[in-house]
Order: sequence, then C-alpha cells, then structure tokens
Amino acid sequence: MGEWVHNSRAETSLSNILPCVDEQTTNLTLYQSKEVIVQLVNVVNTAISSQVKTVSYNQSGALMPPLCSPYDSWMHKRQCEPGEVSFVNASKNYTCAVSDSGLCGTAGEVTPEVYNQLVAAVNASYALDHYTPFLLNLQNCQFVKGAFNSITTFFCPRLKLDLRMVTAGLGLLSSGVMLCLILWVLYANRSRREEVFAKQHGVKTAVVAQTP
Repeated sequence: MGEWVHNSRAETSLSNILPCVDEQTTNLTLYQSKEVIVQLVNVVNTAISSQVKTVSYNQSGALMPPLCSPYDSWMHKRQCEPGEVSFVNASKNYTCAVSDSGLCGTAGEVTPEVYNQLVAAVNASYALDHYTPFLLNLQNCQFVKGAFNSITTFFCPRLKLDLRMVTAGLGLLSSGVMLCLILWVLYANRSRREEVFAKQHGVKTAVVAQTP
C-alpha cells in the first residue's frame, strides 16, 4: 500500500485494481471544465443584458445583476466585482407575470421560461465548478492516495506492533505445544522402556543363576 501511494504508476497489485489517470490528463480536464464554466457564464450574462435592452419587458423592478465568473480569461481564480452575484447567491427571482401576449405585465426582467433556462445554466456551472475537482481527485487517485496515506501513517504502526505481539504469542504457543509433545512421547515410551529393561535384567539374572 505504501509503495503504491508513493508511486501509483508502478506495477503493483493495487495498480491493477485502481487504474489512475496521469496528472497531465487531469489538468487538461480541469482546464476544459473551467472553459465550459466561463462560456456558460458569458451565455447567461449575454441573455441578461439582451433582456434589459428589450422594450417588451417591464423594467420598473430591480435590475437583474450579472453572474460572476469564478475564472478570468486565463482560467485563474478571480474575485467577484461589486454588483455581480456568485453561483451560490444567484437565487433571487426576477421573473414577471406574463400576459396573454407573452409580454411582462408586472415588474420583472424576464419571463418564467427564460428564467428557468438561466437557472439551468447557472446550476450546470455550479455543478462543474463544485464537483469537477472532487471527481478529478477520484480520477487521478488523489482521494484514494490520501486515504491510504492516512492508513499507513496512523494505523499501520499500531497494526505492525499488534502483529509482532501475535507472532510472539504464536511462537510461544508453538513452543509449548512442541514441549508437551516431547514430554508425551517420553511418557508414552516409559512403560516400554521399563519392560525392555525388566526383560534384559531378567535374562541376565537367569544366566548368572545357571552358571556353576
């Protein structure tokens, strides 16, 4: 396990069970996911700005703020500017009541249909931004490496000590069994040795008695 943690590309038994993607592929996937997020944010903001300029919608209500892109054009992390809303805070409803003609009859910048489409785009952007790094950690085995590293650091030393104690106990037990077996063999052969000794002693006595 420790060998695999330090070199997941090596030929080990775990490498056959947990095939890991190389770091270059992981970084490329992460970069592409950031590109998709930025593109979705641009689509949402373009839709918002186009609705603001349309006279078919009632502009008496609060203006819909633009969506904050978490990445700049170089795909680096950026802070939201004043007036922008993040994915988490983009939940306020700016819809209007639609009349029979399909136009806004009350205050609000977008119709419920357009708003639902914008919400779907925002949810997709949030999912990519929030879950992609975790999924990539699974893909390149970083999550598994962290778990295995914790096991080898915090649990393996104690496990090795317990295994030494178990091994020592098994050794003592084996020695005791072997000693008992030797004693049993000696005790089992005691009567036979006594019989042999008695016979030999008896023969010698008879020979001595017959000698004139």
